Amino acid sequence: MTLIRIFGVGVLALVFLLGALWAMDVNYAAWVGAWLSPKNQYKAGMGVIVIFGLIAAWVYARFIGDKFPGPGMLRGVVYGLVLAGCAIWFIPYTLEGIASAVGNTQVVYGGRAIFDDKNKRADEVMAEQMTQVEPCPPLFGVKPPLAKLTRDRQWAPADAWKGRLIPFGIAFALFGLIVGSLLSEKYDPRK
Repeated sequence: MTLIRIFGVGVLALVFLLGALWAMDVNYAAWVGAWLSPKNQYKAGMGVIVIFGLIAAWVYARFIGDKFPGPGMLRGVVYGLVLAGCAIWFIPYTLEGIASAVGNTQVVYGGRAIFDDKNKRADEVMAEQMTQVEPCPPLFGVKPPLAKLTRDRQWAPADAWKGRLIPFGIAFALFGLIVGSLLSEKYDPRK
């Protein structure tokens, strides 16, 4: 199995992951990018997602692909659910910590900086006015068809893990299913 195949499968799996999140109206790229670059949320978020998605596909092919018993699809789904757990609980606090360390903490609801233009702390602003992550834009005139799953649940704040369970669980399990289905064989870097 070649790196080109691994990265190709990784890109395919990312398309399905992002498509599933879009269908549930979870603006994942903007959410990830909000902590890193509030002015370029989509670019920063997509960059991070692509890098980590390709690394996740390579890790599966290299370390999991044929090393555990059971069907590849099942191993892939389990792997995807482990990634979902990281995306639900670990990544939000890590990004928040990194952003805090460099003095660029974002309130992810709307990408606001820690202080607003009136020099109020972001938590004070949030207490006054509840904002949310922008909904996903329509694609080719079609709005996200499964938006009802996330409409009444907060998922964007770092501590809103309950709202991330269903959409992230479904999307990352789909990512793992694709990776597990197509990369569950021996990885040989010489091929």
